[in-house]
Amino acid sequence: MSEEAPRAGRGRAAAVPGGFYESPPTVEFPQDGGAPVVRFTGEDGRERVFRFEELPLPGLHRDFAHALGVRIGPGGGRRTQRAASSQWQTVKRFLLLLDQLAEPPRRVEGLRVRHLERYLMSRRQTCGEKSARRNLQDLLRIVRVLPGQERLDGAVVDYAGQPGHGVDAQQAGRPGYSDREFQAVMAAARSDVAAVRDRITAGEKLLGRFLDNDESLSVAEREQGARLAAMAATGRVQVDYRGLTVGEYPAACYAQAKQLFVTDPDLAPLLIYAAGLSGRNPETLKELPAEHRLLEERAVAVTLTKRRRGKANSRTTVHWSVDEDRQLRTMGSFYLLLQRLMGRSRAFSGTGSVWSIWAGNGRGGVLNAATGGHIGPFDAELARKLKLGAWAERHGLVSDDGKPLQMMVTRIKKTVEVRTAKQVGGHLPSARMTNTADTSFTHYLRKDPFVAEWAADVLTEAITDAEESARAVVVRLGGGSAAAVPDQVREQAAGGALDTLASACTDIEHSPGGGRCRQSFLTCFSCPNALVMERHLPALLALAEVLREDLQRRDAAQWTARYGTTWQILTRDILPRFSPAQRAAAQQRQPHLMLDLLEGPTQWS
Repeated sequence: MSEEAPRAGRGRAAAVPGGFYESPPTVEFPQDGGAPVVRFTGEDGRERVFRFEELPLPGLHRDFAHALGVRIGPGGGRRTQRAASSQWQTVKRFLLLLDQLAEPPRRVEGLRVRHLERYLMSRRQTCGEKSARRNLQDLLRIVRVLPGQERLDGAVVDYAGQPGHGVDAQQAGRPGYSDREFQAVMAAARSDVAAVRDRITAGEKLLGRFLDNDESLSVAEREQGARLAAMAATGRVQVDYRGLTVGEYPAACYAQAKQLFVTDPDLAPLLIYAAGLSGRNPETLKELPAEHRLLEERAVAVTLTKRRRGKANSRTTVHWSVDEDRQLRTMGSFYLLLQRLMGRSRAFSGTGSVWSIWAGNGRGGVLNAATGGHIGPFDAELARKLKLGAWAERHGLVSDDGKPLQMMVTRIKKTVEVRTAKQVGGHLPSARMTNTADTSFTHYLRKDPFVAEWAADVLTEAITDAEESARAVVVRLGGGSAAAVPDQVREQAAGGALDTLASACTDIEHSPGGGRCRQSFLTCFSCPNALVMERHLPALLALAEVLREDLQRRDAAQWTARYGTTWQILTRDILPRFSPAQRAAAQQRQPHLMLDLLEGPTQWS
């Protein structure tokens, strides 16, 4: 079993070399003039070596090796193994492209803008526009840190510094899954996870019975129990090959290993299910540590790595709830399940990650013979092939358009962000789980079609509710309560049977002064019998316009004394009750009113 390298953490000092320490150089230039070598060591201990001897155009090697070292070195912006490898591939592709030219540049002084544009064109031939521009963006970042910028052609320097060549961070990316697609994915993953759990639980149960010398075991069960006991003690798979052909040996070995250990095919559903429960990025989940704190059997505290936040904020502690009765419903319980399923394998692989599998067949068995074939699947690099497409095809997963579903863990993360935003009504401070509100909106919600569709539905419903609420506006003037108006009278008013000049009168036979009303229409706006509905809005707007025109012709004091109260009630108490859309529509249907009508009839029958 390999010893785990010292790691920094809460309450533990970081490992510090003794004596005087000088960090090894990132870029090595052989004294004999050979090709330079760039060595990468990430904060997580993963290493890679990039050798320029395999690339053409040796006159460019030294400068591009220096620039690569700046990008992936301790102070650079690419500090994961995968990101460093991507930068190397950018340099490699660019130099190979230049070598194909009839007259390639031999020194960086010979680089021209056309060479950079040709690189973009070549990338468009093998990948999409977004990926091609991202590749160009990576190349320009390298060009900007080439040593001796004054040696470069001025147009190249200007081109590399201009914005707009790369990918807009707010461009629409691949959307999340629809609710139906997400539910189908999670159901398929849950069934596989339950199968892995039940399989290993059955193997552990048989092993326990064998170790307890259970006399009820059959001969076959006792033989199997003995093989499982040897596997538990040594980590090496014990198989009964009797009656099998040589071609059947690998399958039999895998079948036996799966009784106690998680294997490579199990990783896909386990990782997918973890993403669906936690809403975390795949790289964060792949680096889940085995170290954790259980808090009163109710929650588990785990320190996560999130490299996109930069070195200073790359680690954060999360608290996941634990519910043993619902093992596959909460992330805390699922994390503890992962601990249990891969605990035996982890004892042999020596990994500090929660992920540990048996990969002993074939090449894996040779490379990891010292650990019995047990490895941390994401220790060497995060970009392990999980065959997600084959997993989705095996479960018959299809997209909403009927085509085979493209399975991506990043889309699971985006889907969880979208679903969470919906659950809290779009309130981003409450919706954020793993990012800031700005990041959640910019990178996960802003361009997602399912969010746009949901938001459009919500907005439509809100507008409809507002319009219906506005149309239901019933204003009872003179301090009366609209709720006290009988339904029959309200229906008559809505039908126009009780209309006066610009309102409805609920009881013209019983005025506040007693008897049948004989007052001016001016008094309607302060009468408790007056009722205003949406049907009166055109007349109310016309009345406001007539009063406004009359003010231009009359003395202000005289106008105020005569119409001031009516104007105040009309403009402050009545019209604001209606929406701008309602007022705009009513504006087109204004009747022609004469101000003399406000005085009402001069003779009553």
